[in-house]
Amino acid sequence: MLGLSTFGFLAVGGLLAYYLLKLPSIKVPPGFIYWSLFLGVAFIGVLTLWVPVPGLMSESGPSRILSWAFRILWMLAATAVMLFIGNSSRRLLPDRALVLALGSLFMYTVMGGYAGIFLSELDFPSVLEILLPKSISSVTFVQSQIHPGLAQVQDILGYDSPRPMAPFDYANSWGANFGILLPFYLLSFRYATKPVARTLLWFGLLASIPPAVLSLNRAMWLGLIAMGLFMLIRLALSGRFMALATTLFAALGGALVLLYTPLWDIVETRLENPHSNSGRTNLAEYTIQVVLEHSPIIGFGSTRTRQGNFFSIAAGATADCHQCNPPQLGTQGSLWFLIFCTGILGTILFFVFFTKHFGPVLRARHPVHRTMIYPAIFYLCVLPTYDIMTTSLFLLMIAVGISWRHAANPDNELTMKGLGNQ
Repeated sequence: MLGLSTFGFLAVGGLLAYYLLKLPSIKVPPGFIYWSLFLGVAFIGVLTLWVPVPGLMSESGPSRILSWAFRILWMLAATAVMLFIGNSSRRLLPDRALVLALGSLFMYTVMGGYAGIFLSELDFPSVLEILLPKSISSVTFVQSQIHPGLAQVQDILGYDSPRPMAPFDYANSWGANFGILLPFYLLSFRYATKPVARTLLWFGLLASIPPAVLSLNRAMWLGLIAMGLFMLIRLALSGRFMALATTLFAALGGALVLLYTPLWDIVETRLENPHSNSGRTNLAEYTIQVVLEHSPIIGFGSTRTRQGNFFSIAAGATADCHQCNPPQLGTQGSLWFLIFCTGILGTILFFVFFTKHFGPVLRARHPVHRTMIYPAIFYLCVLPTYDIMTTSLFLLMIAVGISWRHAANPDNELTMKGLGNQ
């Protein structure tokens, strides 16, 4: 309602960076050199923003810097929250506080899902939208960031259907953050000692199923299945058969909710209407082709528009082909953003950092530390289809910070000098 659902994350990142810079020294996680080099490649991309590329629209003017800078700010904000958590002790910033905060954000996301389903036509300006001059608030990019939309109404199933997006900026962002936040919500059970609290948590989990289905997010469904299968395999291999039975029972309950309600019909209909498969495939193939031919090492810094479309030499969509107007190269999946905007070098550095970090988490014994692998699994599943270099990256970096400080100091001896007085 304030209009800060996106910029609020950046503001928090800036505040955390301010506190970090006041420290005598800043600790960094193992493999941080790879992340630093990735950021370096992303920064160097500014030099390629206006380079002409055959087959792509010519670029000119300073506006190109805005889209590049916006994504850089998100990367820096995500870096700040990761470093802040890793440099703070579990006494001053307990796991419990972080887990419950993100678990609450999951339920807030579920509530936004219901708002998007039942109040999809409700439209109102945010406070920031009212305060900003019309010349600024009416800009399409600014409008998408500050206007509190509840749903995207799209014709995917053959008729207009609302896809939840609140409290985020797009329906796919809602799905991506739903999946990343779910492990934190499940981890909240660890801190719910009273029967009433645990009952409410189970009710919240059950209530999350309808908006998850009605969001029509296939990649989110895939990510949830991947996390569930990994959990079952892990529990079986570790001999935790009681926890395995509980998980299977919960999964069975969720399956019954789907099968014996109209929700299963929606799932089947969505799978029968792939909608964007061909467009995404064409865009991905063309993205790789352009990068390999013209800037394989560092990419092009930011997204770009193709000349024409994939079906004719004429540009733009038609009444018979809404998908003929292709999205910009570097969109429709953050994997393609990494390849197109940071090249092969940046993409490799990105994956090396997260692989080096989350590899040891597979052997973690502490429940909180061990759980941090699940947001990473989900993020990997949706990376080719969702644009998740914003809020989702921020949330993933929280998981990185939590697991890093567990690995660095399992006995909770790490302190953050000076923070206790702030």
